[in-house]
Amino acid sequence: METLVPLSVVGIWKYLAAAWIRRDIERQFQYFGTVSCINLYPVKGCHATRVKSARCGARGLEVNGVEDRCIMVVDRQTGIGQYMRHFPKMTYITVTVDDRFIVLDAPNMETLCLPHSPDSSQQLIICEIHACKLMARDFGDEAAKWIAKFLENENLRLVHFIESNNRLTIETENNRRQGNLQISQDDKISFSCVSSYLLSNERTLDELAKQTPESIKMDNFRPNIVIDGKSPFEEDTWSQVRIGENVVFRCQESCKRCMVTTIDTDTAQRSLKNEPLKTMKTYKESVGGVPTSFGVYAAAEMGGEIHVGDEVYVLK
Repeated sequence: METLVPLSVVGIWKYLAAAWIRRDIERQFQYFGTVSCINLYPVKGCHATRVKSARCGARGLEVNGVEDRCIMVVDRQTGIGQYMRHFPKMTYITVTVDDRFIVLDAPNMETLCLPHSPDSSQQLIICEIHACKLMARDFGDEAAKWIAKFLENENLRLVHFIESNNRLTIETENNRRQGNLQISQDDKISFSCVSSYLLSNERTLDELAKQTPESIKMDNFRPNIVIDGKSPFEEDTWSQVRIGENVVFRCQESCKRCMVTTIDTDTAQRSLKNEPLKTMKTYKESVGGVPTSFGVYAAAEMGGEIHVGDEVYVLK
């Protein structure tokens, strides 16, 4: 009995200390703007699905039980994932999600309705994304014929991510060895290339658009959460982002961009001048940002529901 009193006092002290630290951190968050757009990409590489609200989970945004980038096109012969860099026409595929189906539409194609996940009787396929091999479940022949017809490649199939896969944020170990402690062993992803969330800032797009000789828009960069912020380039300095009262993201690193940004999402045409990548290589560095980067990768530290219009607070 004598030892229980000191132990209970220690427990209470730890609880109060943790609460004090949390409040202190909350006081350090600074208002930055509001959420202006929320984008889900149920099928990796297809056009953005705009939503007014979404749940933030460990592997990304979720709407009606459907996670971001939970479906991928694969080459059935190699198992390698195929997306917009391989087939720019994928930007013409629109995806909507309701409480029963994932609905795919494309020009001159009949609507394809997929269940939220394939039946367990469908075959498992070993697929590959960024040198990471994992199991996925096939959606069946009807879905395969639809995607093969639209993209004019008979080797293509549609597969669904399996929850038992333990795919971590890409290069987790490399990042931690290089001292990036913003990357955690608990950061999970599905068919995303690098991370579960990409946050972007409208003011950075405004400044980049002034410097780029060709028209660019936010869709070039395929973010999940777009912030109508106060000033440009601030996202490169964030350590945490809070949306509303409860949802908190840990910023992992600035997103260094690839050639997918050079594809016009309205016309499926690549920029002949390699824009905006060409401008980003020099301009971002000249203003103190990370060269060729746009947006910031993040992981959900505290999940929950977010909405367009929610206030955004940042911690540097």
